[in-house]
Amino acid sequence: MTSEIPRNVRDELLRVAVDTLNQDGPDGLQTRKIASAAGTSTMAVYTYFGGMPGLIAAVADEGLRQFDAALTMPSTSDPVADLIATRIAYRQYAIDRPHMYRLMFGSTSADGINAPAHDVVTLSVAEINEHYPSFAHVVRGVHRCMLAGRLAGSPDDDATVVATAAQFWAAVHGFVMLELAGYYGAQGSAVDSVLTALTTNLLVALGDSPELVHKSQHDAVQRS
Repeated sequence: MTSEIPRNVRDELLRVAVDTLNQDGPDGLQTRKIASAAGTSTMAVYTYFGGMPGLIAAVADEGLRQFDAALTMPSTSDPVADLIATRIAYRQYAIDRPHMYRLMFGSTSADGINAPAHDVVTLSVAEINEHYPSFAHVVRGVHRCMLAGRLAGSPDDDATVVATAAQFWAAVHGFVMLELAGYYGAQGSAVDSVLTALTTNLLVALGDSPELVHKSQHDAVQRS
């Protein structure tokens, strides 16, 4: 006789909510719809999440966990190529899951509720590594570039490392949001002319050489 594995209602609600967001967008995140698809009552949303704000926050957290996994890749001897590879994976995640991406970063709401935002610029590198793993990929990448002498700034100064990483993040995020909104055409038509050029200009302004950045860009694209 085999024993039945107990159903984890919380995990099922979260899975359904994530799938619904990806398929139907934020308008699909409604208490009755989620509970019905999970085979439970609306009360379970309150029991396990305290209501829709808690469920939506959990959805955003799950999106960030998946985002972290998407940005995780082996390091090479070229830290700038690795940083650019992170940028490529970053954009791809957003293109593949646009509704989740917008929800994670507060540009859309679900059921009138926005996912919580957090100030990361004032944090130390250690705090970012512990609490914000997706942004930590950019922070670690920038830190490695500074250690290698490819980017200006002291790798021992957390404020400089985090601020530089935030500049790189802002550039990529800004491009991605405009691309998702349709301002840069379809199917990545502006990636080379806008995002690659923007990345090159930023990295050169931050201390790298155009020749080295060009080689790192090429190597990163070849890996993707």
